[in-house]
Amino acid sequence: MKKLVLVVALAAGSLLPAQCLAWGKIGHGLVAEVAFSMLDNGTKQRVQQCLGDMSIEQAANWMDEIKGDHSKDFMKPWHYVNIADGATYTEAKEGDVINELTRVIEELHHSDKMSKEEVKEHVLILFHLVGDLHQPLHVGYATDKGGNTVQVTYNGHGTNLHRVWDSEIIEHEHIDLAACQAAGKVFGSKEIAGLSVVNVQQWMQQARKELKSVYDIKDGTIDDAYVARNKPVIEKEIYIAGVRLAAVLKDVFKP
Repeated sequence: MKKLVLVVALAAGSLLPAQCLAWGKIGHGLVAEVAFSMLDNGTKQRVQQCLGDMSIEQAANWMDEIKGDHSKDFMKPWHYVNIADGATYTEAKEGDVINELTRVIEELHHSDKMSKEEVKEHVLILFHLVGDLHQPLHVGYATDKGGNTVQVTYNGHGTNLHRVWDSEIIEHEHIDLAACQAAGKVFGSKEIAGLSVVNVQQWMQQARKELKSVYDIKDGTIDDAYVARNKPVIEKEIYIAGVRLAAVLKDVFKP
């Protein structure tokens, strides 16, 4: 019986995507909340009309929620990009978070030529991929599958580095909208304007700068000192993602 359970578990594990999904439900929802807090009422209304009955939190997590829909399997590589340490981005023939996010933003500027269903799906992809791009391990290294193969101990249990950044620190440290907005107070109006410039490759490069801190682990343990250093990084990246999502939404849905 134990052998059968092990075989089933291994088989199920083999079906999982190589990359975990970024930020988790809470983090992606926070990106959407930060963005909406920066929108005028008119833009909020136009975005919500596009989403229909979906909340902004549901919109932000849609690309993760459809992972069981095999007709959408082609979207799985869109959640991340792998770039070797010291290398520069080279556009791949297949989709990745950079070229797909760039494509969606460009096409939304011509939404008058798209159906309502197409516009909605593009907006759902936009919500999610802006969040993904700002999780440093989603713009990390193929050698460890974005931290998925880096085994660590956190709060007394075994896990992996990617999962720690996706959700475990966010959940354990109770990171919320107020914390992310507080992290954003370090940015002045000129800095916010700079962050709002739409340049997906520059956004990726900014997130990758945090990888040094991400991998600064001693003896495979995520200790209190590590969390103290990186909780503010997570809050800041979520805030910056929200700023940039808001910038795109303002541009796309302006009257």
